Amino acid sequence: KGQGLGRLCRSLSVPLEEVVAFGDGDNDLEFVRMAGWGVAMKNARDVLKDAADEVAEWSNDEDGVIKTLQKYEREGKLILPNEK
Repeated sequence: KGQGLGRLCRSLSVPLEEVVAFGDGDNDLEFVRMAGWGVAMKNARDVLKDAADEVAEWSNDEDGVIKTLQKYEREGKLILPNEK
């Protein structure tokens, strides 16, 4: 997933520093580390929580990704391309 994220960002000319990645399993470790901001879900394994920049307040089953993105938007931390 990490290598794929890198390739996608290069092809879209999006700096990795501007990417938020969410994960919950060991297979998300590289992905979360590569992104500018890595978020481990509340239900993530400890190894991922330790590597992430933040642990989400919610699990996958609680719609944690969208709730976290909505929280970032309310806090002014999420800037969409048409808002730059």
